[in-house]
Amino acid sequence: MAAKSINIFFSLIFPIAVVFLLSQATQTEGFVLAEMDAHAPPFDSKSFLQSYGYLEYARLNLEIGASEEQILELAIKTYQENFGISPTGKLDDETLSLMKMPRCGNPDIYGGVNTMKHSRVQFDENR
Repeated sequence: MAAKSINIFFSLIFPIAVVFLLSQATQTEGFVLAEMDAHAPPFDSKSFLQSYGYLEYARLNLEIGASEEQILELAIKTYQENFGISPTGKLDDETLSLMKMPRCGNPDIYGGVNTMKHSRVQFDENR
C-alpha cells in the first residue's frame, strides 16, 4: 500500500507541484524585475560620456576656455560618429537608446586616443 501511494505521489502529484512552484517563481521574479525597473535611477548621459572617455577627448580637442555646452556637444558628436549615428551633437532618441544598451566597461577613448577610429588600409591593385 505504501509503495502504491509513493508511486501515485511521484507520478501525479509531484510533477504538478513542480510546475506550479516554477510558475510562481517566474511570476515573482518578473514582478521583482518590473518593480526594480520602475525605481531605477534616470540615465545619466554625462556620466556615461565621462566613463567611456568622450568628455576628456572633447576637452583635449577644443580650445582652452570652451564652455561645458561645447564640450558636451563635441563629446556627443564623437560618440555618434563612433557608432554610425548622424553626428548632430544632440541627445536624440537613437543616441540615448544606444547608450542605454548593455556593453563592456572598456572606454572607447583612452588617454585622449579614440580607439574606435581604425586606420583603413588601402590596397593598391597594381601591386
